[in-house]
Amino acid sequence: MLDIKKHRLDYGAMLIPPKGYRLAKAVAATYTLDLNTLLSIPVALFFSQTLEGNFEAERVQLLEAIQRCPDVLRIYHQKGKIHVPRKHNRLYGLLEPCVVGILPDDAYTTFHPKVWVLRYEHDEEPTMYRVIVLSRNLTYDRSWDIAAHLDGVVTEDQQRKNQPLVLFVKHLLSYQGFDGDRKFVADLRKVEFQTPAGFNKNFFFHPVGIDGHPNPIVTQTGSRAICISPFVHDEAIKTLRGNVTDALLIFGCREELRRLDPQTLSDVRSFAISDLIVDGESQDKGEDGEGEQSEQNLHAKLYVYQRETTSTSWFLGSANATKAAFERNIEFLLELRGSGAAVQLDRLKDELLGENEQGGIFQRYEPPPEPFDDSETRKLDEALRLLEFDLLKHLEIREAAVTPSANEANFDLHLVLDPGSRKWHGLTVKVSPFNSDGVESKELLPGCVTELVFQNINESNLSRFLRFEIWQGAEQQRAFLIKVEIEGLPNSRVSRILRSIINSRDRFFEYLRFLLADDLAKEPVGTEPGEDGGDSNGEVGSIWDISTPIFEQLLLASSRSPRRLKAIDDVIQQLRKEEGEDSTSDVIPHEFLEFWEAFKQIVPQQPMRTQT
Repeated sequence: MLDIKKHRLDYGAMLIPPKGYRLAKAVAATYTLDLNTLLSIPVALFFSQTLEGNFEAERVQLLEAIQRCPDVLRIYHQKGKIHVPRKHNRLYGLLEPCVVGILPDDAYTTFHPKVWVLRYEHDEEPTMYRVIVLSRNLTYDRSWDIAAHLDGVVTEDQQRKNQPLVLFVKHLLSYQGFDGDRKFVADLRKVEFQTPAGFNKNFFFHPVGIDGHPNPIVTQTGSRAICISPFVHDEAIKTLRGNVTDALLIFGCREELRRLDPQTLSDVRSFAISDLIVDGESQDKGEDGEGEQSEQNLHAKLYVYQRETTSTSWFLGSANATKAAFERNIEFLLELRGSGAAVQLDRLKDELLGENEQGGIFQRYEPPPEPFDDSETRKLDEALRLLEFDLLKHLEIREAAVTPSANEANFDLHLVLDPGSRKWHGLTVKVSPFNSDGVESKELLPGCVTELVFQNINESNLSRFLRFEIWQGAEQQRAFLIKVEIEGLPNSRVSRILRSIINSRDRFFEYLRFLLADDLAKEPVGTEPGEDGGDSNGEVGSIWDISTPIFEQLLLASSRSPRRLKAIDDVIQQLRKEEGEDSTSDVIPHEFLEFWEAFKQIVPQQPMRTQT
């Protein structure tokens, strides 16, 4: 059922709609968010491809899927936990409406669930929903994780088992909804979900920390138990041990296990992920405020309880074995129950440790005589955590607006920020606009209103994200993005982003060929662009002259998939809006526009996408 040597988590494969279905709406929750990973999500949702390839490049093929996202996708995350990408990408601007930050009430509580709820529709079959419960965030982290997904169709009757899931989705929607969210929730109540192979129909959703829902792990009992958790605290391990009558097996990370009091592990069998897997990796600060494991470390969270009989309960999801996860955080867990051989505790133990506890990915851990002393690091982490929360909670944005620059070609960003009166104790904070190369960050002064102006930002680089940095002396300790409402963003911004990426005839016809392609797998969406980036302008040998017969492809699309024509017409109208309806385009040849008029008559009449 779970073979760790063969089964690797494929995020993209879990998101791909079932055959014959198309995505209608999707809601997701994550603690941290990587924008490059978010760029890759539409590839799975709309093109049925996995999340491989280069998504840092501004690929024209991504445009169609990304432009659909604001209408159908919402990603809820812990506010302040958007990673700052290494490389700017103008496509980020198209995904701003999809991103919603949630800030808990205090600095020691975390919005920590990792869940997807997706609605798929079919022209002839019943509407389907899929729930994906994960232990990983929406990032490119390649750590060891675990996930499960449940599919089901909408029935006539409400399903009582779904009520906690509905409560969780309604909690997310209370921060920001979307068109059709009432229908989304109403149908979710009536979905009859199917459990994964090996488990019976007894499954339960646990929206921990919402409307009084407790973490079920705190009171779970059994004869034996397995806990897999990258982060561990003494109090949580003692709680787990007190709830089992026989053996407790803890699987964790060596650097976290060594922080425990050796007495905590004296009556516990503990194992650390093999150094052969972790070797050479470093750690980044992050999850639970305690540090987040790097690539190839452990990130799975799983609790398995063996009863006195053959009954076994699995709890998987976002909750670490920490006091915060047990008492304060917003988490999400899926409980699965089964009695077959494939889901027994011993079967899982053998998978983790190997035959005779040799050759597995975990090795027996022997605690040192004294716990590792990292008090200085924790002291700095505490100060950073409090300052970060204070900025997110109390920073007053008195003004955030863009105005035309003096050269009338670009824009200036004006900010008036009041950080409040809290002292920063040797730390400094800097602010800068996101997605603008060459713009130097400026210091935010504690205890007083700060006016900042960032000049000459290109329209296609304007962003609702601001970059915040926390420094200690000359060393940057934290960097994160916050989405803010900015006045004066030009209505033409999205069209300008499109024009900056589809900036040549070759790129226009590359995009056109992609929209008309019958088999996207022949050229994966994330593949590298050519050396010249497709930036020639219709000279001898251009795509317009030597491409496959576009007229015939348009005829096929008009009879088989008129929606493709709508996508083409949308981009044509946006590009012409940018250049002016009567201008001579360097991107769209007049010859193409003339014969496109014949196809416009059969384009489905739906409103063109609009964003600012």
